Amino acid sequence: MEPAASPSRADLLRLDRDDPLADYRDRFALEEGLIYLNGNSLGALPRAACRRAAEVVEQEWGRGLIRSWNRHDWVSLPERVGDRVAGLIGAEPGEVVVADSTSVNLFKLAAAAIRMRPGRCKIVSEPGNFPTDLYILQGLEGFLKGEVRLETAPREGLASHIDEDTALVVLTHVHYKSGEMFDMAAITARAHEVGA
Repeated sequence: MEPAASPSRADLLRLDRDDPLADYRDRFALEEGLIYLNGNSLGALPRAACRRAAEVVEQEWGRGLIRSWNRHDWVSLPERVGDRVAGLIGAEPGEVVVADSTSVNLFKLAAAAIRMRPGRCKIVSEPGNFPTDLYILQGLEGFLKGEVRLETAPREGLASHIDEDTALVVLTHVHYKSGEMFDMAAITARAHEVGA
């Protein structure tokens, strides 16, 4: 069997011209000739977002003011946007909410968990947890000055650090560097066993 011939320049130009996604580039505010692949940090600005943002600022906020929470249904945006995201990730409508950042929500969740367990002052995590999660927990520790302390313990034997003083256990199921998975069923069982 002979190897397939390399496509010609004309073949490649035809493929580009016939590509159903070819016009998508025009939907973004990108400099001519720029190839931008850093979408995980800050994606390219969609041109439609500029128009929509101007409409929200000038009309909904500028003229509608506080009435826009109801008139333009801002109040249900977390659920409505979540339902749109749900289809992208294989979830059902009502299972996804788009709200504050993960870090802000972790802070709110951890603060609420501490308040739900008066007298318990320990948050258990591990030193290799996702750095931002640890920063948030350290910030909460500083914010609550003496009411709570963050205790990090090695992955091996971590369950032995979960005791009657534990209000909250914060772990990442899949380690962000190694891909290693925690036995979350065992960790959760231990936390529930001591009332955390």
